[in-house]
Amino acid sequence: MVSRRTTFLLVGLVFLSGVSVVASEAIDSPPAFTISNEDNTTHRVTAYTVESTQAALLMNFEVTTRDGERRLATLSQLIWPDRYRNVTLADDGIPTQRITVEPGDEVTTTIEAWEPGNVTVYIVEDLGDNETHTMTEIKTCTEREQEHRLTLEPKGASGSSVCASSLDWLLQ
Repeated sequence: MVSRRTTFLLVGLVFLSGVSVVASEAIDSPPAFTISNEDNTTHRVTAYTVESTQAALLMNFEVTTRDGERRLATLSQLIWPDRYRNVTLADDGIPTQRITVEPGDEVTTTIEAWEPGNVTVYIVEDLGDNETHTMTEIKTCTEREQEHRLTLEPKGASGSSVCASSLDWLLQ
């Protein structure tokens, strides 16, 4: 006959092995990204993944200025919108993912190219306003189970992010 103590230990080991499987999967899971479009125009959000904040700020983009001139701008110049249009990545080899969100829609996706330690950059353009750049977000969270949320509104946007899972206390 198996003692209660042995049964308790076996149940505990099974539980801990299940937690370790969940933990190992959570460590490498890419960010979940939800975009809600409460604006009356279609928006395009482009996500880029790079190895560091410094590398992100040095990314080069081709932009069209208010005067119609096509020129290069770094991401650091796109932090504050300056009515640039047609923002297009000029650098090669940077993983890119585009999401288009119609008015009234909500889209949830994962940023598949993300690997632990990467920085995620989001460039938002208003497609109803001649592809005008409206905002840039840089997410530097390198923890597991990231959740990024962006709500596009008629007079701006709001967002939030969660950097680690609710199991984080258990995994440390």
